[in-house]
Amino acid sequence: MNATQNTIDGKTFAIGVLSITACILFVGFLLIAATPTPAYGIGQIDRGGDYIMLTEQLSTTQEGVVVIDAATKQMSVYSLDVNRKQLVMLERNVPLSKLPGAARGRGGP
Repeated sequence: MNATQNTIDGKTFAIGVLSITACILFVGFLLIAATPTPAYGIGQIDRGGDYIMLTEQLSTTQEGVVVIDAATKQMSVYSLDVNRKQLVMLERNVPLSKLPGAARGRGGP
């Protein structure tokens, strides 16, 4: 009589473990992809050298990106043109001293 062996070799065990891991990762991916979260960009700020970038609510339906050049004390405002799918410049090289409240920030009236 020939006895059949029901032992699992290392290769079969590794394939089984990798298959189960792949199934778990796939289910996790489906759970994350099924529940998208909205992207909120308002109030974000970043600084690199003399440049400061921040987002600003321009109106109830439009947000803008403000780029401030701290060295020249000027700013430019950009907005997304949805129809052309491009960033367009709304204001260019606005002096920071012309902004409302600029004098108060330096100890003025």
